[in-house]
Amino acid sequence: MHQRLLEVTQDLDTARQALLRGYDPVRLYNLRVAMRRIRSILKQIGSEEARKLRKAWGRMASVTGPARDWDVFITSAENLLGLEAAGEFTSFNGERISVCRKSVLQMIDSDAWARHWKDWNQFLEKADEAPLDPEQAGTALAIALANALRRHKRAMKKGSDKRWHKYRIAVKEVRYVAEANTGIDGMEALVATCKPLQTLLGDWHDTVVQTRLLAELPPAEIHGELTDLIRDRKAALLSDIRSEPPLSQPEW
Repeated sequence: MHQRLLEVTQDLDTARQALLRGYDPVRLYNLRVAMRRIRSILKQIGSEEARKLRKAWGRMASVTGPARDWDVFITSAENLLGLEAAGEFTSFNGERISVCRKSVLQMIDSDAWARHWKDWNQFLEKADEAPLDPEQAGTALAIALANALRRHKRAMKKGSDKRWHKYRIAVKEVRYVAEANTGIDGMEALVATCKPLQTLLGDWHDTVVQTRLLAELPPAEIHGELTDLIRDRKAALLSDIRSEPPLSQPEW
């Protein structure tokens, strides 16, 4: 697990250095993925220091959320409206987008980031280099799968945005637990099972975020058009999600 932390930390630093050279949605995506993977591994470690660092990474990740939402929204607008109309949408909201992106760049180049990075590297130097414990990994996976199954049942029963969002987070946690332990039989297959489901849930969640953003934006004809298109896409994605079976325990 220590080796996996080192690998993901390198991925994160590479993404950060790339972002500092210039903002790009793919670079931000890579940074966010590395942060999520680090937080998932820290959750499995469970020490007090790991919990504090996990919270710190969470605070850093939260700053990147609005920029990521706009990046995805721009791509969705291009797919739904076409490049010309999407360009109008992006131009109309250019100042809002710029503010969110600048917040990310300021955060990753701040004194707060430097202090956190120092604490993180000190933690890595002291981290346990013991090999993977299949029993511990199996327990972590069983907990994550049980939570995902419980969230799935609740979402299927009530179907609110809040419950489907909690199911999405649970599926993501299953995947990251499995990815942190791919040296154990069955984990890679589980990761492969999670990916398409996580994509569906992620696309659905984007429509929820985009609908909320549109409600907060000034009235505009293009915003009204997008609202109708996104609502239709949300309904279609949710129908696909409902038809997907829940995750299950892999063969050991």
